[in-house]
Amino acid sequence: MAAARAVRRRVARIAATLFALLVSACGQGGPGRDATAAGIARVAGLDADPSTGAVRDLQLYRRDDGKPGPLFVYIEGDGLAYLDARTPSSDPTPADPMALRLAAADPGPAVLYVGRPCQFAPGRTDPRCTLRDWTTGRFAAQLVAALDEAVSRERAKAPARELVLVGYSGGGVMAALVAARRSDVALVITVAAPLDVADWTRRLGLSPLAGSAFPLNQAERLSQVRLVAFAGQKDETVPVASIASAVATLGPSATLVVVPAFDHRCCWVRDWPRLRRLALGE
Repeated sequence: MAAARAVRRRVARIAATLFALLVSACGQGGPGRDATAAGIARVAGLDADPSTGAVRDLQLYRRDDGKPGPLFVYIEGDGLAYLDARTPSSDPTPADPMALRLAAADPGPAVLYVGRPCQFAPGRTDPRCTLRDWTTGRFAAQLVAALDEAVSRERAKAPARELVLVGYSGGGVMAALVAARRSDVALVITVAAPLDVADWTRRLGLSPLAGSAFPLNQAERLSQVRLVAFAGQKDETVPVASIASAVATLGPSATLVVVPAFDHRCCWVRDWPRLRRLALGE
């Protein structure tokens, strides 16, 4: 019993330390959040590769060890888009970049992480960014084009690799929208992503995302791509129903995987190697 209590105390201390680091990163503003991301990438052997694009400047991290296998492209979530239900943030850079953590946990040979437009240092200094880009217009066609451009540039470096797009939360919506524009995507994996955006905003009582593109508006094109949608059974941020309805619309090419006990954040990173294998059918 004493040993068990000691373990619980140690876990509690670690959790408190991680929480303090996240609070510190938020308090330091964007540069502190940049440093958090750089540290995650450095430990995982992901090299910083900022992209100056025709549409938006993006923060990229990449790794390619030259061994055979697919290229996994990870697209970040919406980040710190709002400070509360009504107050937009002045900087959407995530305090804890979940898609980057998933990329860091990827055991494959080739990984590309793509920050969303207006996130991190490249986006923060991009004069083309406006508040709308991370609020009502967060899924706008021009922002999808910015991500698609970055994917194409990286794809040209390794054209023989299969292309897999992975998106966390709002990044999953963007992954689906990018896939609908392309003909070379072998698989889309979404993690806690509100693929039925209209259903999601209705369920949560959110304002409609005017100016955004929705995956289900391109269902015919997207249904030609294999898609695996992970949902957390206890996720209150993105309810399972807002994912299940999209999967039903997309038909047999799409698969819904509801993970018991998971919510919007727990425990995707911890179990990512296993879930990745499941999505690949390994």
